Amino acid sequence: MTQTLAEKWGGLVVFGEHRYFGGSWPFDNKAKAMEGSNKQFLTVDDVLMDYNELIKSIKAEYNAGDKAVIAFGGSYGGMLAAWMRMKYPQTIQGALAASAPILYFHGA
Repeated sequence: MTQTLAEKWGGLVVFGEHRYFGGSWPFDNKAKAMEGSNKQFLTVDDVLMDYNELIKSIKAEYNAGDKAVIAFGGSYGGMLAAWMRMKYPQTIQGALAASAPILYFHGA
């Protein structure tokens, strides 16, 4: 659906990779990344900053500084979408947070 809508409206769909997952490992050895103090770089704030920087980079590369960005995701990804909208409203103009356990984090 996202590809269909992007084609229809001339949008770009980007799936940013979460740090420490997929190919984004800050250490040579994946197992070492999850040891002790190495996990200090695996925080929600760090992940949100990564996505914010990724969006700024993509917008610069495509000369799209005036284009809106909509974040979306489900479950944990939905939480990230909602948090992006709250933390970086200058970067994210909308968010679709499906199945995001927002009340679980109330007051956090």
